[in-house]
Amino acid sequence: MLLNDAWSYYQKLILSSATVKARGTEEGRWNVHISPIVGHLRLANLKNMQILLLRKSLEEKGLSPQTVYHCLSLLRRVLRRAKGWELWEGPIPVFTMPKFDNQRVRYLTEAEAKQLVGALKFVSPLWSDIVLFDLHTGLRAGELFSLTTSRIEPTLKHAHVIDTKTRHNRVVPLNPQATEILKRYMRKSSSHIFQQAATTPKIFRRAVEACGFNQGITDRRERVVFHTLRHTFASWLVQRGIALVVVSQLLGHSDMRMTMRYAHLAPNQGMQAVSSLPYV
Repeated sequence: MLLNDAWSYYQKLILSSATVKARGTEEGRWNVHISPIVGHLRLANLKNMQILLLRKSLEEKGLSPQTVYHCLSLLRRVLRRAKGWELWEGPIPVFTMPKFDNQRVRYLTEAEAKQLVGALKFVSPLWSDIVLFDLHTGLRAGELFSLTTSRIEPTLKHAHVIDTKTRHNRVVPLNPQATEILKRYMRKSSSHIFQQAATTPKIFRRAVEACGFNQGITDRRERVVFHTLRHTFASWLVQRGIALVVVSQLLGHSDMRMTMRYAHLAPNQGMQAVSSLPYV
């Protein structure tokens, strides 16, 4: 069996249930970066050396370490599935994955947040409210735009976030500002509350550009994007003394290590903790 044949099975049995965006991303990686180099090989001929040569070829194309990682990860998943489906006996080659730190570090100050919300009010009150809502809930973009009225508790105090990126459902508390925003839009929609805005992301990007937040920024980790609102939510909480474990729960992180990136924003918490101990 050829590697491309195994990929066809993976498309039908695994990828077909993914979102349209996820399918497009994975198919692009395979068709552009993987298939032209190793797709023609038989599974039995795919050895450690072929994996090393594939990685070298991807790096020579100028792809980022993150993209190389995702391509190799996709190939490894296809091989594991092929072995699990008994299409091939293996063994699975050794994958030496590139290391990278692609975590975004940018968050908005309160003044910048007010500036962004103000800029959006003139062009789209809906997007202005979405930014405010996300600053007070920390939802991922996919979670926000898939939020339906049925997932908001009748008291408007909590939102149920399901089918998340980490596949861990969670309940997000809603503060008064988030609740007021929901009241306005739940009257207008019987289903997805903010779905209307999902088709107009350029409005947000243009407002960010108008505010000049990304002017002269070349490192993508420091650019202001929609996900920056989630980082801002977490950063503001930590700066106000909220425990990292609580922030982790609110964000829906599957690993506490993801939340630890915010620890430097509260350097005094450790001293405050030990200072609370009784004198014996």
